[in-house]
Amino acid sequence: MSSFNKKIPKKRYAEDRRQFKRDEPKKDIRADAEQELRQYFDEQKFSNEDLIQAYPAIYEFIKRKAPNLAWKKYAHEFFRTYIKDLNKSNNLDLPLPYLTFEMKRDEPIFTLDWIQAGHEIDIILEKLWDYWILAQDSSAFSDDEIIGNILLCSMLYGGLNQTASLNALLEHLKNPEKIQKICDFNIIFLEPLSPSYGDLFVDEKTIRKSRNFVPDQLTRLWLIHFNTRQIRDISLDVNAYLHLIFQKIKHPYTKKTFKFLRDYANFNWLQLQNADVDPALSQCLLENTLTCGLSEHEFENFAFPKFKTQLSDEIERNVSSTAKVLPDLNTSEAVENVIFIHKNLLKIIRTSSTDQPIAELIIDFCLRYQEQFNEFSKRIILWLISLYLPTSEQIKKLSATFDFDTTQYTKAFQDNQKLADSSIYTYYTRIAEPFLTHALQYFDADDDINDLLNKIYQQIISNTRLADEADRPEFKKSKDQTIRMLKRFHTFQQIVFQAEDFELEFIASQSRPRARIIGHTAFQVILKKLNQLLHDQSISDHHYKLLKIIYILAYRTGMRINEILGLRVKDIEGLNQFSIWVQPYGSKKQGNQHLLKTDSAERIVPAYALLKDDEYQFFSDFVVEKRLENKKSLYLFSNLNENKKLNKHTVTVPLKLILNQVFKVHHYSFHSFRHTAANHLSLLLNCEYAPLVQKLTDYSENEYQKIRAELLQNQHGQNHWFVIAHLLGHIEPVETFKSYIHLSYLIAGQKLLKHHPDMPNELAKKIMGYNVTFKNLKITKDEKDFNFEKNQAALATILLNDQTNWLQSNATDILNELSVQTNQPHDFFAFFAGTEDSKISLQRFYETLNQLEIHNDPQAVSQKMCLPEELVNYWYENALNLAAIKSQKSNPRLFSIDSSTHLKPAMLDTDAELHAVTYFFEHLQKIARKNPAQIESVLNIFLNRVTASHTGIHYRWKDIDQLEHFYSQVKALFPAKFWHLLGQDLQTKLDAKQQPQLFKLAKASTDKHPSTQEEFPRLQLYSVKDGHALAAFKFCLHLACIGRPRSLELQVEALKITTCG
Repeated sequence: MSSFNKKIPKKRYAEDRRQFKRDEPKKDIRADAEQELRQYFDEQKFSNEDLIQAYPAIYEFIKRKAPNLAWKKYAHEFFRTYIKDLNKSNNLDLPLPYLTFEMKRDEPIFTLDWIQAGHEIDIILEKLWDYWILAQDSSAFSDDEIIGNILLCSMLYGGLNQTASLNALLEHLKNPEKIQKICDFNIIFLEPLSPSYGDLFVDEKTIRKSRNFVPDQLTRLWLIHFNTRQIRDISLDVNAYLHLIFQKIKHPYTKKTFKFLRDYANFNWLQLQNADVDPALSQCLLENTLTCGLSEHEFENFAFPKFKTQLSDEIERNVSSTAKVLPDLNTSEAVENVIFIHKNLLKIIRTSSTDQPIAELIIDFCLRYQEQFNEFSKRIILWLISLYLPTSEQIKKLSATFDFDTTQYTKAFQDNQKLADSSIYTYYTRIAEPFLTHALQYFDADDDINDLLNKIYQQIISNTRLADEADRPEFKKSKDQTIRMLKRFHTFQQIVFQAEDFELEFIASQSRPRARIIGHTAFQVILKKLNQLLHDQSISDHHYKLLKIIYILAYRTGMRINEILGLRVKDIEGLNQFSIWVQPYGSKKQGNQHLLKTDSAERIVPAYALLKDDEYQFFSDFVVEKRLENKKSLYLFSNLNENKKLNKHTVTVPLKLILNQVFKVHHYSFHSFRHTAANHLSLLLNCEYAPLVQKLTDYSENEYQKIRAELLQNQHGQNHWFVIAHLLGHIEPVETFKSYIHLSYLIAGQKLLKHHPDMPNELAKKIMGYNVTFKNLKITKDEKDFNFEKNQAALATILLNDQTNWLQSNATDILNELSVQTNQPHDFFAFFAGTEDSKISLQRFYETLNQLEIHNDPQAVSQKMCLPEELVNYWYENALNLAAIKSQKSNPRLFSIDSSTHLKPAMLDTDAELHAVTYFFEHLQKIARKNPAQIESVLNIFLNRVTASHTGIHYRWKDIDQLEHFYSQVKALFPAKFWHLLGQDLQTKLDAKQQPQLFKLAKASTDKHPSTQEEFPRLQLYSVKDGHALAAFKFCLHLACIGRPRSLELQVEALKITTCG
């Protein structure tokens, strides 16, 4: 009976679950706010008479305590309810508290003043056109008039309305080579000065921003005239050139006219026929909304990237960077050192009771672990110590270790008071910890140290990097206090390390967006390179899937890395059409807390609409597989057989390696994917398919229509920008424009270019300075008006200067190259390890043997070195077998009895040795391809004749013909200049006909070569310059035996077995 009364839990569908999830945290926030206020009221014990006077203090308490807007709202609600209840129960008439919000509307564009000023603009336009029409011919316009017309048209028709931008255009005209063409329009890459916002850093006091100017139809005609005349004398300023034009059109020009034009020229370009510039874009053009374009270099990398072709098939040329493919398994030494320093310093600082002062503990730590300090960590630790006013004896010890001037060091703190132990934690967390963290990215940079300090200070002051990566807004410290502490630290560096003077307040006021977009071609190359890594078995299939899906999601949706890595399987909603619910979850207590950067970051991302069909299928298959595992709170992305969130370096380090391999020069990072998604969405939702979407993205027209149908509820331009902001997790588009959208000027310029003024052919020719060289223009006698649409391409080309290099992207070459490399499965067992054909560098091969020697665990080493386990095990068995080879006297042939190594030969380091090694591995596979029997013979003879005590191999005189044969086979493997035959009376004992090659080698010996008392001839490598025999001979042949192809058989008499695979 009781089973019928049992309450059946209500099924919640996706929307209900989301609402339920939203409501649950609100209850906790409300309860916390009420508890805090109750406790505050109990502590203060306000009387009814004093309560009214206490309202401001209570407001301030709420403001100070509120961690977010929701908490503040619930606190004010409780305060209001508390007063209501107090009035009701005590028959009082206390005024109800209120919560004020400051709301300020944007100033409307279309005001009465704007319309009245527009009448004046119309008069100026009418006079301007009369001036053009009445000119006798193109020669009637002086050079200065042409420049003035360019400036005025760019204001009235091109949306260029700021003084700095106009000055930048004038600067461009002095050297007009930076004008480029894409599709059928031109782009001028302007770099106007900007007071505190821009992507181009000049110095600590100067910032410029990229302003992409697309010349409108009229400005372009005047620019063509300017180019045709080859005008280069530009001696006036913008104001003077405009004044000249106003004189020509006989219109008054006063001191206020220039400002009037800047303020109201938009009356014309906002109403141009067919130029559908929406209000959001107009605010960008007017500079009321902060945004910046792409520099010429970044635009070229985006639209026409230049790649490194004929890539080496190795993951990296050196082992250290190769091992970083799985960074969790092999964190770089620099990072490990900083982590070690950070952990130990924090432990010392937090020490509550100790016999030694904290300063002494820090000094002892520094002296003991001096080798783990880099330049940046050295500076910060010496500063922290200086805060404690160390003794002269302590300073001497530090100076001997860290090499600094003791006098200057003492001077740096002589006027300071000693820091209290209770304050060191604040100094460490505010300055030292972020300084150590931010400096990590520059520890091996070649830049000037002062430039690097500037960048690090910028990051510390804004503290965006740490807060963003950790998704912990509370990491952001008081900017004023941080600046004061940084000033103290920098003053110390100025005195001790001669650092340059910086105005930190100016740095603090700067905002520098990272204006970089990864183009669709570059993204294809990244994915192709991933395919190659899988094909070469440099990464596992599981790791490949993770990286590919994460890169696709970031590139197509703009999700932050923390949002992607924090996804659980249950955050993917839907059966046939997957959407991604980006949400916070967990708690500190449970140890699974996942926070978002802001409240607005919680959103639904329609992956089914944003991913291309093949990408979505790959993502869908992966999700289905994960769902089949049916585990509670399963992370979508985790290492094999684990349920832990991926470390972000597992994702970012392989991307960095790939980008460094395929790009000649770049400044991309994982975050560039987010910038790319924002700009792709800007194009998709605000442009027609042709030309921009078609040219700058890889979406087909069907995909373009599908995305617009899914995302756009209406066709109003303003709505489009809010959709983009929502998909990126922003409250409103202002932040999106400021930090992420870099194509707004391009989009707006292309829209303004759609306006084709009604203009007779003769007037168009007059303005553009038409001459006989303009052969491609389509001007026919039966057409009265100039046809801008037909002549778009011709005009864009005429305006160009040389841009051949700019347009020559070699994307096809690298895509074809990567396709060829991945078409056939690679057989590691068919080649000698360390050769180019093996796709395994010598450094990587040697480091694998080194790891095997340390761990004796092929499985673990294969994972660490990202190599197939079967291959590593094959090398291991070969090395063990070779190590067991003994001479007739039962001594090891390849290792001395007291050798510390037992699997591989010791590494070489001299230039001559390394030259011989490089030469050997460059020629080994080439010879093996042509004549494998020759290499097999060399290795077999080597193993049966080599001894641990000699650098070469020796023969008795009765077997001299065998040495002649061996030399004939091996000599091509090493540089000819190093070969040497050691022995007594060689030219007498050798027969020039029977042993011609050894005889020739003996004759080549000089007095710089050694003599010997040995009875038998010895063949070796010898460096005359270094004056000793080279160990490269045994080193190379030994490694070749270990890493030989599986098909090559070695017959070793001492073992009485065949050591083939």
